[in-house]
Amino acid sequence: MSQSLAPRFPWRSAAVWLSALIAVMMAYNAWQAFAAPTAFAARFGLTGAADADAGFVQVYASRALFLALVTAVLLAWRQFRALGLFAAVAVVMPVADAVQVSAAGGASSIVIRHIVIAAYLVMTALLLLRLAKQREGAV
Repeated sequence: MSQSLAPRFPWRSAAVWLSALIAVMMAYNAWQAFAAPTAFAARFGLTGAADADAGFVQVYASRALFLALVTAVLLAWRQFRALGLFAAVAVVMPVADAVQVSAAGGASSIVIRHIVIAAYLVMTALLLLRLAKQREGAV
C-alpha cells in the first residue's frame, strides 16, 4: 500500500479491515450468547456455567453488541484515533478473561485464545493510531 493512498482511501489499510473484523466478531459473539448462553459460556472457557447462569451470559451479550456497534460507528465515521484508543483500552477485557478462565480451571487453549485476542487488539490499536496520524499529516 502506498503511503499516499492511506489517508485518502482508508479501506486499503489493514487497520480498517482488522477493526471491521472486530465489529463482526463481537456481533457474532453477542448473537451466540443470546441464542445459546450455556453453550457460549462453555466455548468462552467457563465450563461450569449452568442454564441458571444464562442471564449473566446474556448481559455479556448486550455488552458485546454495544462494543460491536461502537466499533462500527467509529469506523463508519472514520474516527481512527478514537477507534485506536478504544481498541487499546479494550485490551483489558481479553486479559481479564484469560485470568478468569485460568482461575476457573479452563483449558489452556482457551486462555491462549484470549491472550491472542489481546495481542490482536494491541496490533489493531497501533495500526489505527498510525493511520490516524497519516491522515492528520495529509490534511
